[in-house]
Amino acid sequence: MSETRTRLITAMIVAPFVVLCFINYKSLIGLVAAVVLLASYELLNMATRNHEQRGFLYFGVALSVGFTIIYGIMRATNGALLLSLAFILNGVVFVMTVKETSNVFNTVLASVLSLLYIAGCLSFFFPMYLEFGAANALLNLTAVWLYDTGAYFAGIRYGKTKIARRISPSKSLEGVIGGFVSAIAFSFVYKLVFEWLFKADVMSFGSLVIFSLNIAIFDTFGDLFESALKRHFSLKDSGNVLPGHGGMLDRIDGLLFVTPLTYFLLSVGIL
Repeated sequence: MSETRTRLITAMIVAPFVVLCFINYKSLIGLVAAVVLLASYELLNMATRNHEQRGFLYFGVALSVGFTIIYGIMRATNGALLLSLAFILNGVVFVMTVKETSNVFNTVLASVLSLLYIAGCLSFFFPMYLEFGAANALLNLTAVWLYDTGAYFAGIRYGKTKIARRISPSKSLEGVIGGFVSAIAFSFVYKLVFEWLFKADVMSFGSLVIFSLNIAIFDTFGDLFESALKRHFSLKDSGNVLPGHGGMLDRIDGLLFVTPLTYFLLSVGIL
């Protein structure tokens, strides 16, 4: 089976379940926590695979998931306080369990990165959902999917102008443009359908242009950031939980950069 066909089959199976989780806030908390669980495990597994401090991996994952669930239950309040408390707990447990001091920096850095980069960034879905509605939160997710899909196929068909050869040799300007066109076209259709069928309040057409540009820029940087991490650890994929897509972190790398910025742009009234 070709990789493209495998990717499409996986997406067709997973996507409906993910979308249904946006029906209510509780199911969204469960979805985000599950994604954080898988992505955090992949990140910490990469960082500690050659270390004696493997046991700390599971605590780091539990800490990231715990922050996500508590932050969600608290309805996206006191995020900075919760992150600070999680960091302190992370430090206390590490000091109590450390065996090899030569791995201190890398192991602690990986657990903190899991907490901030994965749990922290992805949890911006909670305030986005609560303050700006399920429709806009779901649009943030699905438009990123369409951007990734458009960039993938445009890159395969037209990709010639490479933009980051040392980090991701396959990433091309043509792919970015194809992804942007896909995201903006999807966003316009999404707005028309959701406002007609569900009477939902979706951002204006003008805002959707800025929104799609935000995705095109920061999804690309998010992908390159994760690619740089994988190159550091000499890995092609973060995992294999999603056939054809690699690991969960591979699937959400762009979303981790896009989501906080989308929430910020909504909050300041740009979107």
